[in-house]
Amino acid sequence: MPTTPVPRGAYSYYVIVLCLLLKLSVSSSFQIGPLLSTCVDACDRGCTEIRKVQAARETNDDNFLKVELKDAQDPRSALTEADEAAHRAIVGSLREAWGDELRIVGEEDDDEDLANTLAEMTFEPPLDRDLFVDEIGETADIDASKITIFVDPLDGTREFVEGRLENCQVLVGIAIDGKAIAGAVGIPFLDGTMDNESTVIYGIDGMGTGVKGATLTRGPYPLDKHIDGVKYPRPHHATGDSTAEVMDACRQRTIKRFGGSTVIYGGAGNKILAAALGEVSCSIQHKVGGPVSFASAKFDSCPWFDHIFLVAEFILSYSVPHQMYDLTYLFNIHSANLKWDLCAPEAILKAMGGKMTDLFGEEIQIYRDDAPTRCNERGYLASAPGSEEIFHEALAANMVALDAVQKYKEEIEA
Repeated sequence: MPTTPVPRGAYSYYVIVLCLLLKLSVSSSFQIGPLLSTCVDACDRGCTEIRKVQAARETNDDNFLKVELKDAQDPRSALTEADEAAHRAIVGSLREAWGDELRIVGEEDDDEDLANTLAEMTFEPPLDRDLFVDEIGETADIDASKITIFVDPLDGTREFVEGRLENCQVLVGIAIDGKAIAGAVGIPFLDGTMDNESTVIYGIDGMGTGVKGATLTRGPYPLDKHIDGVKYPRPHHATGDSTAEVMDACRQRTIKRFGGSTVIYGGAGNKILAAALGEVSCSIQHKVGGPVSFASAKFDSCPWFDHIFLVAEFILSYSVPHQMYDLTYLFNIHSANLKWDLCAPEAILKAMGGKMTDLFGEEIQIYRDDAPTRCNERGYLASAPGSEEIFHEALAANMVALDAVQKYKEEIEA
């Protein structure tokens, strides 16, 4: 049977794959305390970079901000100099601290110019590994192959562009074995202005949370703009501003079943944090939006990529543990899953005693290497600490019972 010849240039990709295999065959281990400590420090540095950009923006008479759209048709895909500066500070310092053995996935990883700049930078002083020496101390070593750091340098970029600074966050999450375990959520603009310093909320599921930086002024009460009990009767349920049929149905059912009103929050992390802090009883979102990455489009359109993919998976299956050899992960094929939007805030929510599932009441799968396609379109339900698991179960059951939700589920699973 005739076969499709492999172009000469394709062999360079075989070399890349083989090099990856050699690196993956040697595994290091990490402890959660020092790892979280560096994530908190890196998150704080990201907040600092975003504040520098905003300070310069406010100084300019024309309030100029350099903005680029990853997707020309999608205003939610905005990329600013603040995203880039925070990405460099967070991802660069973490990679310098831990080396290549720590798997770090950042939202801006597909920006080749940014990656080239990052490779030439050094970061001083080194990230602090000892923030939690007294609180956590020695813990069991975790194999590096089980850990992924997910970084969103600026969650709420559109809100930043529009000047709605209270919605902006820096997210650095730690997933272990495909579950959100720990993380840091940075708030660069504590009250939506530059008047106060930034703060970082951090936590580990099962161990609790803490704050580094300025005193946290949010929660457990509604935000000032939602305090009017006539206009916004309680309990509050946070959603975005999507006009999708499925979200309209979810809002209406939630109010009918649990009373209260829906309130609009920007940014995925901000919505989940609102539930964690008790500002709202729950947060509901049908998807975590964003364009498919350039890397995904590039490899999907490559006629000979399957040759490399199959050979690499065959070799990997005999040389490294199963969880490390998903090549779709290595080449960012499922980059649209946007794990970086959810990992840190979910970990904080769980550390505070809240609960989070996807829109259908099922376990969040988005951090797994073998996550289903269109996993970001499974959305999330986040319920506040103290609301009891029975509330979350009732919320999920009411969402799943909706015809619009069933129709939506069938579409994304087709």
